[in-house]
Amino acid sequence: MLLQFLINALSLGSFYALVALGFSLIFGVTRAFNLAHGELVLLSGYLGYALSKYLHVPFLLTLPICMLCLLFVALLLHRLLRRVQEPIELNTLVITFGLALVLQNCMLLFFSANYRLIPCTGAPFELSWAQCTVTRTQAMLIALSLLATALVYILLWKTFLGKALRATIQDPEAARLAGIHVGRMSLIAFGIGGMLIGLAGPLYGRTAYLHPFGGTEATLIAIIITIFAGAGRVRSILLGGWLLGSVESLAIFTLGASWRDLVSGVLLIVLLLLTPEGWLPRQAKPSR
Repeated sequence: MLLQFLINALSLGSFYALVALGFSLIFGVTRAFNLAHGELVLLSGYLGYALSKYLHVPFLLTLPICMLCLLFVALLLHRLLRRVQEPIELNTLVITFGLALVLQNCMLLFFSANYRLIPCTGAPFELSWAQCTVTRTQAMLIALSLLATALVYILLWKTFLGKALRATIQDPEAARLAGIHVGRMSLIAFGIGGMLIGLAGPLYGRTAYLHPFGGTEATLIAIIITIFAGAGRVRSILLGGWLLGSVESLAIFTLGASWRDLVSGVLLIVLLLLTPEGWLPRQAKPSR
């Protein structure tokens, strides 16, 4: 039972980290607080659902298609938000809140309020020696989350572009004085974040039911993990996702599924009150 609980918590936390990764990167570089993040994840999920159900596209093939489509959507969002004046955080919050309402109603119009799920094919992996099972979706979540985190980490810490992105996250004005094109870094961050959102969407449709008003939960998850780990801290986001998944799984196991959202909300309030800058250790500053 303990091993099954750990597997469930690890897969749920890996999905949470994947949802939060794009949000954290965009917010860290651009200071744009995107309240429509969850709706964009749902949009990608609905796209994956339509490709699987109506065009019979294999699930793994829907992932790169959704990533490319959400890349385009993220670039459009960047063009919209780059005209925002100071204070950027407050103004982007208002604009993206309105965008979230627009996306909710568009998804309601085209897909109705019915709950939809991308079916999982194939039998689960049976671990007879441990008397537990690992579904194909859980294995895919863990593998893709680790892969995405590793690729973003390599980009940020092993490339010159990554140094420029990290410098922009830490101090945009100093980065501009150092000759870094901050506007171009913002565009790149939106592009990478859009692809990560596109990757998370179909996995959301395999993990939970898609419905037009489910984006708020995904946005809340992204905010909690970003506050816990700090903007742009890739490894910390993965750890934060695992911890949140463990806390929610424990709440479901002990109190019931109806308590999960309450536990997440209380955790967000506690993090905001105690340590809004993040609990996990800060990463090293970028080399000059």
